[in-house]
Amino acid sequence: MNQRFNRILAAVLAASAFTLTSCGDEATFSNLEKNTLTQEIYVVPETITGPVHIFFSPKKEIYLNVNDSKKIQAVFRLNGEILDADEAVNYYHSLLWKIENKKINIPTFRHTFQNPGEYNCILQTVDKFGDTLTDTTIIYVNSPSSITLTSPRDGYNQIDPFSEEEINLKWDAIGIDPWETAECTVYGSNKKDMLWNKPLGTSDCNEKTTIVGPIVPSRDTLESYGIYLEEESITFYWGVIMTISNSNGDQTVDTSNIFQFSTRLIDTDSSILNIPIEYKSFSEIAPPDTRITIKDASGNTLKELYGQNHSFTSTKLAPQTGVTIYLEELYYDEYKTDSLKVDIPEHTVVNLDTVYFEDNIAPTVWPTNMEFPIYAPIEFAVMDKGSGINASLISLHYDETDPVNFSYQEPVLFVMVPNNKQRRLYIQISDYAGNTTIPVFWNVTPKKDKFVLDGPYFYEKELE
Repeated sequence: MNQRFNRILAAVLAASAFTLTSCGDEATFSNLEKNTLTQEIYVVPETITGPVHIFFSPKKEIYLNVNDSKKIQAVFRLNGEILDADEAVNYYHSLLWKIENKKINIPTFRHTFQNPGEYNCILQTVDKFGDTLTDTTIIYVNSPSSITLTSPRDGYNQIDPFSEEEINLKWDAIGIDPWETAECTVYGSNKKDMLWNKPLGTSDCNEKTTIVGPIVPSRDTLESYGIYLEEESITFYWGVIMTISNSNGDQTVDTSNIFQFSTRLIDTDSSILNIPIEYKSFSEIAPPDTRITIKDASGNTLKELYGQNHSFTSTKLAPQTGVTIYLEELYYDEYKTDSLKVDIPEHTVVNLDTVYFEDNIAPTVWPTNMEFPIYAPIEFAVMDKGSGINASLISLHYDETDPVNFSYQEPVLFVMVPNNKQRRLYIQISDYAGNTTIPVFWNVTPKKDKFVLDGPYFYEKELE
C-alpha cells in the first residue's frame, strides 16, 4: 500500500516537475518575445554626424537630385527604445542592404545617385531568433529640369499687326519625372523690364499657348499715341516659368530665357535697319566720331552715316540680301570692330545685336628728348587714341629703393631724377581698357649739366 502510494506520489511529482519545467521554459520564451526588435532607414546629408534620429525622421519615400551624396543608416529600436549602434549588434545575426544592384553589409554607408530614376533601398536584418526584418525606402532621383522657348523664334519680325490669326507660343520642358507634376505660367509684355510682372495664364507644360490676333489696338488708337506702323515696329517679350512638384510638397522652379517677336511694317516699300553701338571702357573725354558704311552685295555703297551718337544708329533701306556693314572710329582710332553681313527682308525692322567697339592697343610712351637739363624733370609723351590713360595705374620705379617723384599732366609725364649717379628708370602705363605697355626701362645718366637717356630696353624679368 505504502509502496504503491509512493510510486503514485513519485509519478505525480514527476509530472508536476515536468509541468513546472515546461511552464518555466514558456515563461522564459515569453520574456524574450516581449523584446521586440524593429529597424528604420534614415537617408540624411552625408556630412551629418552623431545620432541621426534626433534631427531627422525615417521616411518611406525620399526625393533627391542627380549626384546628391547621402549617408544611409540603419537605426534599431528594442521595444520602441533607440539602441546605440554598438548595442544593436547584440540583437541581430546579420544585416544586408540592397541598392542599385549593390549589396552592403555595414549599418551605415555613403552613396551617390548619379542617374535619375526610381530606386528601392532595401534593408534586411536577421535577428537572434532567425527572423528576417525587411524595410524599404523608395528613393526618387529627379532628372535635371529645364525649359527652353522654341517658337516663334527669338527676334521673329514678320507678325502681321492686324491679323486675326493665332500665334502659337511653344517651348520644350525637360526633366519632368513620372512621380512629378508640372505647370507652366506664361508671361508677356511689350516692356522687357516688366515681363515677369505680367502673367498671361497657366497651363500644363506639355501644352502650347495660343495668342489670338490682332495683337495691337486699332491703327487710329496707335496713331493717337504717336505710333505709326509704317515707321516703327512693336515688339513683344515673352517667357515661361515652370514649377515642378512632387507628393512631398517639394518644388523646383525653372525660368526660361526671354524671347521677343515684332510686328512687320505696313504701307511702305522700305525696311529699317537698327544698329546698336557700344564703346567698351570709353572714358568720355570727347564724343566718338563713328562712320558706318553700308554696301550692297555687289560692293556698291548704299549709305554712309556719320555721327557722334555712340549708342544707336537707324536708317531706311530697300529690301535686299547680302548687305555688308563697315564700322569705323575716326578719332579714337584704337577702337576697332568687325564688319558684318545682314539680309533686309521686306516690311521689316531689322534689329542687329549690339556692335561693340573695343580698344585692344596699349598706350605708347616716349621721351620728348634724349637730353634734359640736370635741374629739370625729364619728360615722356604718353599717347593713347582709345579709352584714355588711367593715371592711377602709372607705375614707375628705379632698380633701387629710391622713390620716384613724378607727375602726369596729360599728355606729358614729368619725372624728377636724382643727379648723383646713373640709374635705370622702369615705366609701365595702362589705359582704361586694361591694355598695358610692355615693361621697359631707360638708362638715365647724369653728365655735367644734363641727363642723357638711352633705351628703351625690355625688362625681361617682367616679360617671363
